[in-house]
Amino acid sequence: MIGGFGSINHMIVTLRNNRNLLPVKRSYFKNKDYTNVKNEYYKAAGDSFDIKKATPEQLKFVRETIINKRKREARNFVILLWVGIPLICFGLFKTFQHFSFGFPQINEATELSNEKNNEEKYLFYLEDGDQWLSKRNYYNAVFQYKKAVELFPNDFDANYRLALGYSYRCQYNFEDCRVGKELIDKLEKQFPNDKDIKEVKTIFVHWGE
Repeated sequence: MIGGFGSINHMIVTLRNNRNLLPVKRSYFKNKDYTNVKNEYYKAAGDSFDIKKATPEQLKFVRETIINKRKREARNFVILLWVGIPLICFGLFKTFQHFSFGFPQINEATELSNEKNNEEKYLFYLEDGDQWLSKRNYYNAVFQYKKAVELFPNDFDANYRLALGYSYRCQYNFEDCRVGKELIDKLEKQFPNDKDIKEVKTIFVHWGE
């Protein structure tokens, strides 16, 4: 018993001595701000750390420097906006100037609308001229056919009907024989094998002399 007690006592003394040899542990949660670090440094160096307070003039200088810096940054930002926004808008305008997003542009839409209106007017003039021709009102028929030719000068139907109207005026009123003969000759050059043109031409040849 005595021998065993001596061994345990010796072990306890040894552990206590080893613990005393270890450095003092620093808490992980200890505040490690700039002041504490400096104080530890100067304490280890055998000196003290004294924080100097800034004078009012120094604080005013720092404040003015910060304000001037912010003013410069704000001014540069405004200048950047003034220059950048017009450039961006101009670039977008040039990019999408001829881009229609799948829809006809204004000029194209206007042309399509005008063409459609002209076609509707053209059909009206022909139909109205045919009605006047059937009523033997050759003057009004020629008038309407001329309007159709004005819309589509190279259209065969309009020119043929106009020549036909001239032929009736030449035959019954003895008017427009020369104008009708010139028009039917022009159509004959374009369509030399058309039988209807040849029949109308005979009227001018016979009644125009």
